[in-house]
Amino acid sequence: MKRTNLKLNVYVSAFTRKIRLRRHLSQEQMAEFLHISVRCYQTFEKGHCGIGGQTICCLLMLLSEEERRAFVDGLATEVWP
Repeated sequence: MKRTNLKLNVYVSAFTRKIRLRRHLSQEQMAEFLHISVRCYQTFEKGHCGIGGQTICCLLMLLSEEERRAFVDGLATEVWP
């Protein structure tokens, strides 16, 4: 796996986990919001795999404007500085 892809997976999974915990959601609830299986979500949250574009879109729809801005800013500073 390319280094950028690994950094992206780790960043997105950590960000998603932080949002899930902030909202007091279970992994099952988050998987349902993202329209993926619980097992897929658990593997993703551990940073072992990435998620597809459709799931990213679902994630973005869950976020507030401030959270979306933080997500994109983090991509610019942590993944592709």
